[in-house]
Amino acid sequence: MKINIVILSFLMASVSTFAQVSYGDRSFGDYNIKINVSTENDSIFLNLILTSWKYKITETPRLLLKLMDDSVISLEGKLINSYYENDGGIVIGNMIESSSEYITISKFPISKIDIEKFIKGIKKLRLNTTPKYHEKNWSRDKIGKKLLKRYKECGSTSFEDNF
Repeated sequence: MKINIVILSFLMASVSTFAQVSYGDRSFGDYNIKINVSTENDSIFLNLILTSWKYKITETPRLLLKLMDDSVISLEGKLINSYYENDGGIVIGNMIESSSEYITISKFPISKIDIEKFIKGIKKLRLNTTPKYHEKNWSRDKIGKKLLKRYKECGSTSFEDNF
């Protein structure tokens, strides 16, 4: 299954130019979230990959982003893939620690106007996951300006540009 993750990550990268931002607590195996920006024709997307042993993205994904000026961007997305991976476990002392995890991938369309608001910085992210929603707070911007910078590096993907 790890090969599937590598292939899927490569496919997401090869579809378009993207920037990936990652955060989470993988040292204890709790969760990891990767966010990237992709452009396809005239559309812009935020793509999320959640890897966790206890949480997965719901069938109807929603994402809330609170900017540093307290304005909120609300996005409704599409679940692309969801699967359970079991690599057995690791022996620690006399106990076996499972290394099973859910991997869920979703795609959120975002407008050019909203993505350009990332210049203000993102201080909070909320994603609807099961069994309860995932929320992450930052005291300063960690993802907003990075995603905006990479989006601008992608250049325009409009069908009509430079015709």
